[in-house]
Amino acid sequence: MPELPEVETIRRDLEPQVVGRCIRAIEKDEKRYPGVEGAIEKKIEGVGRRGKYLLFDLDELELVMHLGMTGRIGISEEKPLLRHIRALFKLDDGKNLFFNDPRRFGKIFLVEKGDYRSMPTLNEMGPEPFSDDFLLFPFSRAVAKASCIKPLLLSQKVVAGLGNIYADEALFLARIHPEQGKLGEEESKRLFFAIKEVLAKGIENRGTTLRDYRDGKGEFGDNQNFLSVFGKEDQACPACGSIILKCRVGGRGTHFCPSCQKK
Repeated sequence: MPELPEVETIRRDLEPQVVGRCIRAIEKDEKRYPGVEGAIEKKIEGVGRRGKYLLFDLDELELVMHLGMTGRIGISEEKPLLRHIRALFKLDDGKNLFFNDPRRFGKIFLVEKGDYRSMPTLNEMGPEPFSDDFLLFPFSRAVAKASCIKPLLLSQKVVAGLGNIYADEALFLARIHPEQGKLGEEESKRLFFAIKEVLAKGIENRGTTLRDYRDGKGEFGDNQNFLSVFGKEDQACPACGSIILKCRVGGRGTHFCPSCQKK
């Protein structure tokens, strides 16, 4: 599933191409994304992001997109030759904003601006990691109560945008076992800054392509070449040389170094 760095990369790619454009027509799967036709004849005023969600500002309305597991969003001059186009937004400059989603887990909503009650994860989402709202003290207080740190990071409630890849990378950088609970003050501080660092590097490297992810230009990300532990089971830890292990934590495949991240 695309995480914050991937969605932010797509946002930056799309923004200069769609801002100021008017949506003239919409083609979509007949039974999917009910109500999005209300975006027809609306002008795109801006493209934002909240966690893993893309937010298209249509003045008093907001078009919200979530890529799910395999979603891809991009711009094309002609109707794209992709097998799983679920929605096509025809713009007034003749270009198409497309939503391709092989596994159909992606979502598109049209809501009044800021009204996310129909999307509980977005509605209850914690602070953005690069915003002034993401503060060390509240974060430390929350992780000090956690019975298991990784599921808390994935919940989106203590910080927005972390998924499996960057949670594993941040925990490794902070030297914290993914099953550890009740983090102390120093551990909390290390994790707080590790989250910012791995997400910033992910954006700098234009996201992580392990299989499906493409950026807003249709190109692969590069961050997979800089991962420390995610997807590296049975390989040597880049810090100490121990063999990286994989286990399941909170139902998710989890990668860690047993030497650097002692429980």
